[in-house]
Amino acid sequence: ASAAASAASTVANSVSRLSSPSAVSRVSSAVSSLVSNGQVNMAALPNIISNISSSVSASAPGASGCEVIVQALLEVITALVQIVSSSSVGYINPSSVNQITNVVANAMAQVMG
Repeated sequence: ASAAASAASTVANSVSRLSSPSAVSRVSSAVSSLVSNGQVNMAALPNIISNISSSVSASAPGASGCEVIVQALLEVITALVQIVSSSSVGYINPSSVNQITNVVANAMAQVMG
């Protein structure tokens, strides 16, 4: 139960920071970095996650490493939801899921060192 309580606390702390002006600014910046000329630039993902993680860490000095990563991922998810909600989604190639999961896994591996 202790690990579950700790995880719940981590998520709650991160969610509470998600509506802060600094988080909104980071999400807006991430959207701008991820979209160029109407195309999503997945190659920018590692830098975006790294930049958000560094910024969250600097703005929340008491946050644990886990809280920083959860916060960064919530902000990236928010940016992606913003992009999807503003898009006209056409055909989605189900066979590209493996490629996208690899991109995300590699982005996280770069950020985590």
